Amino acid sequence: MVRLEVIETDIPNDDALQMFKAYAAVSSDGQDALLMSMLKRAFAIVQRYADVALLGGRYRIVADDHHGIVKVYMGGKAESAVNGNGNAVSFEQEGNMLFLASSSPVQVDFTTTPNTDEYDSLLPVVLRYATALYDGKESRELNQILKEC
Repeated sequence: MVRLEVIETDIPNDDALQMFKAYAAVSSDGQDALLMSMLKRAFAIVQRYADVALLGGRYRIVADDHHGIVKVYMGGKAESAVNGNGNAVSFEQEGNMLFLASSSPVQVDFTTTPNTDEYDSLLPVVLRYATALYDGKESRELNQILKEC
């Protein structure tokens, strides 16, 4: 089993929030906290689906069965790898593939930096997804939006 955990991610900037408010036709500032939470969720889902970092972040992959190879998501750069006992495991990264010197269960921490080229092309998808969340759309409609990535 392989599990991706979020350690921390950057917060969307105020420009993204203002674009979301304009796109969703929300004129008051009274719902900014709610809108920001929906925007953060939309960014997280779109960047995972597209496998592209739109916001910087730190993540952890926990892999029990990996045969010495782990995929690093969203263009991330591996920072460390440890086995189940917390001992360092040596690794080499080639593109998004991480080759580990161990096939035992590992924990890999990696960081992502925003892909500015993809940010501009995927921001409309993020805004549509966040608006669909705000409007209470069902998962079928949300999945249709993700297919635009």
